[in-house]
Amino acid sequence: MTARPIYLRRWHTPPGAWQVARRLGGVGVRLLPWALVLTVLLALAGCNDPTAPTQPPYIAVVAVITAAPGTDVGAQYSYRIEEISGTLKIDKTFHVSPTDTVIMPVKPATYRITLTGLPPQCQVQDGNEIYLLVPPGSNTAIWRYLISCESQLTVTTGTDGFAADNGFIYHVTGPGSDRTGILTGNDTLRMDGLAPGDYDVSLAHVASNCVVTNDGGTRLHFALDGKGGSKADFRIVCSDEAHRPSLLSFASSYHDGTSGFLIRATDPDHDIERYAWDITDCHGKSVLTGGGRLRRGLSQDRSAGQDTITVFGAIELGLPDASVQGHCTSIRVADEFGNTTPVVEELIGNETGPGPLPAYFNAQFSTTASLSTQLTMTDPAFAGVFAAALLRDGILFPPDGNPDLGVFNTEGYTDVLLPTVPLGGNQPQYYDYYSVILYLFDSTGNFTRVEDNDLFH
Repeated sequence: MTARPIYLRRWHTPPGAWQVARRLGGVGVRLLPWALVLTVLLALAGCNDPTAPTQPPYIAVVAVITAAPGTDVGAQYSYRIEEISGTLKIDKTFHVSPTDTVIMPVKPATYRITLTGLPPQCQVQDGNEIYLLVPPGSNTAIWRYLISCESQLTVTTGTDGFAADNGFIYHVTGPGSDRTGILTGNDTLRMDGLAPGDYDVSLAHVASNCVVTNDGGTRLHFALDGKGGSKADFRIVCSDEAHRPSLLSFASSYHDGTSGFLIRATDPDHDIERYAWDITDCHGKSVLTGGGRLRRGLSQDRSAGQDTITVFGAIELGLPDASVQGHCTSIRVADEFGNTTPVVEELIGNETGPGPLPAYFNAQFSTTASLSTQLTMTDPAFAGVFAAALLRDGILFPPDGNPDLGVFNTEGYTDVLLPTVPLGGNQPQYYDYYSVILYLFDSTGNFTRVEDNDLFH
């Protein structure tokens, strides 16, 4: 009898038990302990092939695959097992299913095992080619290929909120590919077999009460290289129209590395709570490393309980003004229950002029226990002020080598009466402060930045 490889197909079985996938004389082999399976394999291996012993040692090769359901992990793998010196004349290749285990009788020696046949989106932890020593007196030398497969493109829809939309149309276009289909409200679609190149993934048929809030909005762009792992994650928030806030106006400007903006919004329940800000490509895609910012707390300060609010805001980016020209400032406002306005974008570079100038501005320590700020405005264009303070690195946020910027409140002030800041206790100490910064706004969103870095006078 000629020795042949035996394939074990793995099933979900109790630990230490396997099921032999082939049938002997038309009779299925029952679940057997590993040692008993090897006994069966010895009997099947035969004894007449001079290059394959009828007794141990053996080499067992198995693929341990990690992949999400629906991911293409391939249809057939090839294992080449060869004795590296060439003196034993052992060199065989087995073509098997990814879930099969190969067991081959060998002689003590060092063997090279090579795995081929994997799709490009499957990666092998220790490489496709390994060397395995089978020492004298051993029984079975096992090598487990640890394989991780990710679909080339995974499209997901995450939907929540009131009367959440449960049906969207997706459209994927790229080199030689034009696919359209339907996704539900919380769905996952995995795509493989795509040629490398640039792809666009768009989402349509979004209900009027729903807003696509992910970076990039309803249209996402990807460059696929065939290795897998690209993800188009659409996040959709649906609102109760009867309780949804409305954005009345939005104006912004950018200069000296700072984005300044003025928001007016209203809500029937008087519970506007936060706003989401970003600098985008004017098509919903952030151009900032790390994306935009979410500022909360509008329902806790001077805007608490108001049906209509005015918000002044400023975010220092430190980016050259020229680098953001042609981009857009993006904003949306949400209430305490997540009901949200649509996303609004305004082109940067359309400022109508400089912001207002102060007649008097001074920030100083009243004592070591408080910091006060005096502001006098005579400019008729003055509409409000946003206040912040510069502190030592690591006082407010994890140390990053730069001073920390803390804000007085989330929405700024519509007058010149700025609060006294307490010092000490669980608050920063007086020696933690470097300066106080004010951003003075007019009604069209233009602003002037002023700073007092001498807090002892």
